[in-house]
Amino acid sequence: MGVVPMKHDDDFLQHNSGANEAAAVELAAYVADIEAIDAQVLDLGKEKSDIFTIAKSKGYNVKALRKLLAERKRDAADLLEEKATMEHYKELLL
Repeated sequence: MGVVPMKHDDDFLQHNSGANEAAAVELAAYVADIEAIDAQVLDLGKEKSDIFTIAKSKGYNVKALRKLLAERKRDAADLLEEKATMEHYKELLL
């Protein structure tokens, strides 16, 4: 079976041109949205860092605070299982 040749008349070229322009506009919108979100994430990261700095200046242990936040994000059942395993390992080593 041979390759079917592409149609190269004015209607076809105009249709392709319009499709490419529409895709370019859509792609530019996606890129702009992602860049805006990246900027927001950067700003939020700075705000988060500022909050940790304030907490540290008030005497809180930032390392413990970060660990607490990480634990709160995890699934409760998974966390309980890990803690039970840790306790078991500690008992084995005593």
